[in-house]
Amino acid sequence: MSFFNYENNNFYYEIIGNGPALVLSHPYMSSATHWHKSGWVDILSKDNTLIMFDYTGHGKSSCPKEIEKYYISYVSEILINILNENKISKFSIFGFSMGGRICYELIRNYEDRITSMIIGGMHAKPPSLHKKIISYKEENLSPIVKEKFDLNGLKLSNEAQDEWQGAEDIIKNYSKPCLMFAGSEDPYYNWIESTASKFDNCELFGMEGLGHIGAFWRINRIKEKIIQFLEMQKISES
Repeated sequence: MSFFNYENNNFYYEIIGNGPALVLSHPYMSSATHWHKSGWVDILSKDNTLIMFDYTGHGKSSCPKEIEKYYISYVSEILINILNENKISKFSIFGFSMGGRICYELIRNYEDRITSMIIGGMHAKPPSLHKKIISYKEENLSPIVKEKFDLNGLKLSNEAQDEWQGAEDIIKNYSKPCLMFAGSEDPYYNWIESTASKFDNCELFGMEGLGHIGAFWRINRIKEKIIQFLEMQKISES
């Protein structure tokens, strides 16, 4: 458990496990803690070195006042700097929802460092083209969220995501293996399916009957697929 100082703000991260580097990139209104609570850390740390971090305005990381420090592109650079600090050059990444946007964004400047990607519950279209299904409205926040998160940080993060330009134009630049998954009842499912079709080497796994966030927590429905995917990458690289 460590903090990385980037442009005078502190960003919390953890490195756990043994094996090839695997970044876990959490959803909006979440944190590294949720990778533990969901059970993903117990499963994936056995054969991978997990790198988890809290985004700007999330978990234990700083909540600056400048909205540009919440942009997807900025959060992606924080991750790269954490990896550089720990001398990790090549990595796989598993991102869910907002974490999936970070996966897409990394293709723009760091495709050569990514060995494989797992993207859950997120497409590559910019938010400006559709209504978000998870958004900041203080009156709708649960007491737990209000207690554990900086509300202004969440608000700025929500607004910053609206500025993301999407990644449909750069998917063609990515040729490494990609696994995508989503609940069949996820309102994003058709767009996720469309995004998957734009990759050269991507498999989409639908989780019947689940909605958006349910696909993150119902790990028994997807864990074997992800473990198998990661094992295949190790074999192909050996």
